[in-house]
Amino acid sequence: MKKSVQTVGLLSVLAAGLSFSGQASAASSACSAYGELQPGVNPSYQHLNCLVTEEALEQEIPPEVVKAVITQENGDWKHFDQNGNAIVSADGGIGLMQLTNQLQFDQNRLKTDLIYNIESGVKVLDEMYDRNVPKIVGEDRDVIENWYFPVMAYNGLKPVNSPIKKETGQVNTGAYQEQVFAKIEAESYLKDTNLTAFPFQAEDFQYSPDSDGNIVFNKMRYSLTEKTHKTVYQLKAGDRVITKGSLKDIPKLRKVPGGTSTDIITSIPENTVLTVTGSFQYNQNPGSTQQFVWYPVKTASGESGFISSAYIEKTDKPALSFSDVPAGYGFYNDIMALTSQGIINGFDDNSFRPGENVTRRQAAIMMLWALELPYDGMDVTVAIEKHGIMSGYTDGHFYEDRPVTRAQMAIILSNAFDLTKSAPISFIDVHDKMRAYESIKRVVAANISKGYNNNTFRPNQPVTRQEFAALLNRALQQ
Repeated sequence: MKKSVQTVGLLSVLAAGLSFSGQASAASSACSAYGELQPGVNPSYQHLNCLVTEEALEQEIPPEVVKAVITQENGDWKHFDQNGNAIVSADGGIGLMQLTNQLQFDQNRLKTDLIYNIESGVKVLDEMYDRNVPKIVGEDRDVIENWYFPVMAYNGLKPVNSPIKKETGQVNTGAYQEQVFAKIEAESYLKDTNLTAFPFQAEDFQYSPDSDGNIVFNKMRYSLTEKTHKTVYQLKAGDRVITKGSLKDIPKLRKVPGGTSTDIITSIPENTVLTVTGSFQYNQNPGSTQQFVWYPVKTASGESGFISSAYIEKTDKPALSFSDVPAGYGFYNDIMALTSQGIINGFDDNSFRPGENVTRRQAAIMMLWALELPYDGMDVTVAIEKHGIMSGYTDGHFYEDRPVTRAQMAIILSNAFDLTKSAPISFIDVHDKMRAYESIKRVVAANISKGYNNNTFRPNQPVTRQEFAALLNRALQQ
């Protein structure tokens, strides 16, 4: 099916234009909020981002692919030079899309009309998809990996772009399409996603390395065993998405699309399920050089805001809920953050049991999961000691069924997150002879833990499941 990529941005509420006949294009109409294009003047990055996105959707191509092609062809995303003339490369590539030897288009207009240049370049890419090049079995135009060979054809089916080096069988990282796909990962996914590689074999391609002739494809259909990636620009209100990221690069929920650090509402941990509430929007800062867009979403706790499309993908996973943790519950966000990441789980009766104590073995398991530490073939208590996060008692036993205490939790978090800063403390039940003394000072300094109103820390008090969720969630956001 060809018609699979749907326009979900501003273009969805406007009639399609007919730029090739001289009328205003749909993309320019959809991006009119940025103002009119001026002859010989490069628009703002976000204005251009809008034009490219809407044209890609109009011609049913994943915008991630088109943007990466432009970055490969024209890294600065500039159509005009400082004198107002179209940028023309040494080999005759014209403007933003660097169209070369495309005589079916008006050559002068390719130089003077930015919209026409974008439309023409996207049209060529569309024609490459319909060309007799290999495809992925069972996948359609909305799958990014299915554009690997059309992107290759955009630059040329020459030996220099062979997916693998014939003499060694290694991936040809210098091939045009390999560089474009690397840019998709870097710019549209911010390097938190790896696109699925094809299982290439040397016999898939027939060519002479010294020839200028086109590569002959001996294999036209590929089956990929790993998950492929659909364009994120198809999302609509009501869709559920799951967040991606890492401990060092945590997605943020913001008050406005883009914005600054003052617009951050909260951090959204990896694997959190959100609900899309509307169409995507562009960064409100015209000077931003981010290629991705922003979706309005709602969290399970009811918070609303915008999240970058680079950090989300559609999911069928249901939003989590527990019978004993209603929205508005004091530890709700912490519990949902950890359960959505698979660090702590509920029970078969749909309860979370927030007041139950956490055993030392349970704490060891959850810390290994939270930090993504390996323990293949080892008992979790052995693994957690090997990683230097927890240790047994002086008698040589781990006592895995004992509740983990607040003092022990301070040591665990201090070790796990390499906390070094200390804060002065004056808890009446904590003294400098205690093993956990320095660790308690560190978790207080990091705002992970604090004492009680009567100036106690209660170091020997067992940590409950809700408290564990709160302490670990705060530590993960350091």
